[in-house]
Amino acid sequence: MFLSKFLTRLTGALGIKWQLVVVELIIVFVGVYLAFFLNSLQEEKYIQQESEKIWSSLKIELEGIRLAFPVWAENQEKQNVEWDSLFAIEEIGDFYTWRYIQPQYDFTTIQYAIDSREGSIVDFDMYKKLTSLYQSIQQLEHSENLMTEVGLRYKNIPRGMDKKNLDYMLLFGENKFLFYKFLDFSRIRVGGLRRIANLSEDLLKIINKKLSKERQKALEKEFIQQQIVTVGKNAPKEVLQNRIRENFPDLSEQDIEEIYLLAQEELQKGPS
Repeated sequence: MFLSKFLTRLTGALGIKWQLVVVELIIVFVGVYLAFFLNSLQEEKYIQQESEKIWSSLKIELEGIRLAFPVWAENQEKQNVEWDSLFAIEEIGDFYTWRYIQPQYDFTTIQYAIDSREGSIVDFDMYKKLTSLYQSIQQLEHSENLMTEVGLRYKNIPRGMDKKNLDYMLLFGENKFLFYKFLDFSRIRVGGLRRIANLSEDLLKIINKKLSKERQKALEKEFIQQQIVTVGKNAPKEVLQNRIRENFPDLSEQDIEEIYLLAQEELQKGPS
């Protein structure tokens, strides 16, 4: 009652009806509310699209790491065993032929996710895990750079040089020391590859929960198809399919056959 009388007197003094003022205030309020509501919807839509993009891209990137790095670690370890046996009998392996031209690895999405300022997508726990993975990749690259640097410092010994010659002994001693350092960095590389593979596998368990089953399956099929295309036409079908069964046990036999046939079609077409 008091408010009504107050508005009547105020608007009467100004020559306008208070009912119109109320209507205009309601219109302004509704307009502001709708603006905030629409802005919130747009932001929610952006976060949803960005989340889908980040988790999908991360899954593809991490699947590549999960499958490739253990194989590379095993190959490097076999090579280390051979080099260790040579070092034990006072011989030097061909470590000087090994080169790692950086960047060796694609972790674009990992960097993007870490740099993302949207906390509703990449929470703190995920940020810590991604940062740990990123730092491990940097350590791996550093060990490879050191291997390359040591290999380049190898000094060639002329053929036929007398092994009792002082120059020969000095060169051999320097090269043997370089070989020892190279082996040490090579062992570090093996450990780095395995650590990164394990971190990637743990991250994939989390990311798979953030994706729908349908999306997860579609991404895996897309990834496998591209891997088959990369390997090429000469890879035996049974070997490829066994590897798919081993690493993607949730895919059915029909899925595996479909992936293989689509990859073969893409290989037949050739590069677009």
